[in-house]
Amino acid sequence: MEQWLLYGVLSLLPLAALSGFLMGRKHRKGKQDSSLSSNYIKGLNYLLNEQPDKAVDTFIDLLTVDTDTVETHLALGNLFRKRGEVDRSIRLHQNLIARPQLSSEDRNTALFQLGLDYNAVGMYDRSEKLFKELLADPVHKNESLVQLLNIHQLTRDWDDAAKVAEELQSSLGVEQSKPIAHFYCELAQQNRQEGDVKSALSNVKKALAINPDSVRASLLQGDIHLQQENYKQAIKSYQRILQQDIAFLPEALPKIADAYDNSKDKTGYKAFLDKSLERGAGVSVLVELSKIVQDDKNDRAAAALIGDFLQERPSLKGLQRLIALHIEHAQDSAKPSLELLDGIVEKLISRKPRYACHNCGFEAKAIYWQCPSCKEWSSVKPIKGIEGE
Repeated sequence: MEQWLLYGVLSLLPLAALSGFLMGRKHRKGKQDSSLSSNYIKGLNYLLNEQPDKAVDTFIDLLTVDTDTVETHLALGNLFRKRGEVDRSIRLHQNLIARPQLSSEDRNTALFQLGLDYNAVGMYDRSEKLFKELLADPVHKNESLVQLLNIHQLTRDWDDAAKVAEELQSSLGVEQSKPIAHFYCELAQQNRQEGDVKSALSNVKKALAINPDSVRASLLQGDIHLQQENYKQAIKSYQRILQQDIAFLPEALPKIADAYDNSKDKTGYKAFLDKSLERGAGVSVLVELSKIVQDDKNDRAAAALIGDFLQERPSLKGLQRLIALHIEHAQDSAKPSLELLDGIVEKLISRKPRYACHNCGFEAKAIYWQCPSCKEWSSVKPIKGIEGE
């Protein structure tokens, strides 16, 4: 506790020194104010009596806002916000803005900092209003667009998020097609929940128009068609993933199987799986294909298919499928060992993450279109290799 107080006192000494300097300068100009002198002494007394909070307020009051002290006020505001004392930062920036002698440039800078203060305490409606006002200022326009984009994402205002991202892309030349496509997908999700299929499909089409490689948009479009029992269109939407990012195909496999099954097209489903493997699909596709081979031929043929694949691309999931095929035909003495091995592999698979963020390394068992850690869109991908696909 004593160390903290000492640190607080020491951290305020520069502010006290600055206040003293300003007071001395006014004195040299013949404008000394007795109240200024008494307040300065009062601030020092607060420091000596280990009351740093009161000392801060006293010294801030001594800093008359003029062209020489604006930067000092702004620096103090940043310091307070970083230390979590946002209420003080807000009061300081509001005090700055209220000064009639402040230049328009300094006022806009103070407005931007006040917007950051409001963001820090979750007052997004107030910060949004300030950043929108600053869009008219060329100096703060791009920074304000970035802040507005963050606010709209936090408040899940996807329509405005898309508009701001498009303006940011136009203004800065920074590619925003991936996040914009996700914003339209978010809108489509909301439309589906509200039962508005037409609007959902419309927003999905916008997502694909902006980013033709949007796997999420293809999945959503396929899901909507599948729900509407439009199986051919569902299959067409899901098949697009082969060109977009084949690593995400396992996300759609159960739905693709459902669509082909409802279409009574087992041959078409097998052809699709064969085509997917030729293009480099992972073990999930192989497992599905092995089930068809098992039905059409026998367990031995399915096991041979899995074994050939594992020689080239070892996989826990493939090993588990191979064990399951052998258990049925194993001798009674061998079954317990195979079942034990199957249980071990199952535990290994269940404990391992299926997805990882290529930007920050975040790992998860479920897909996240926006990384919960670094907030990047489209950075979370399926894990490949022996523990993945």
